[in-house]
Amino acid sequence: MVVDTQKPNLVESLQKSARDTLETMVFLTPSSVEACTAEDRAFSDEVIGLLSFSGTESGTLFVRTSRKLADRMAAKMLMVEPSELGGFEETADAFGEIINMVAGSFKNTFVSDGGQMDLSIPHVVQSGSMHINTALMSGVRLGVRVDIEGMHVDIDMHFQS
Repeated sequence: MVVDTQKPNLVESLQKSARDTLETMVFLTPSSVEACTAEDRAFSDEVIGLLSFSGTESGTLFVRTSRKLADRMAAKMLMVEPSELGGFEETADAFGEIINMVAGSFKNTFVSDGGQMDLSIPHVVQSGSMHINTALMSGVRLGVRVDIEGMHVDIDMHFQS
């Protein structure tokens, strides 16, 4: 993966948003939060969350991981054991809230730098596949890979040009 140098302040903000949210709201400490570009135009994973945004710039935030890590994150946030979760619906609800918190944290920095950003509600799917329409999403693409307990979460942000 190649680091996106077009908007380094946005990459740093995304890294900080991911780390801060996971440490303070999910009670998990990442072993690393590495900047990378989101090179794949199509991807699939066990749990995928999306959140669209508009304003000064428009686009979509994609967050994807394994079901095991999504369950772990949901359980930690809810202060229960993963076995106590009430199925995927509860995992999806918590995972969506984590996405919302990451996006909200990123938005705070974006707005303080003079931008405007309105967020949609997050959508979470299980065992999903996504294909990014390159005609619509040909702008800046950046992301981070967060390593937690030997597993990872990919957080990609795609800005429309």
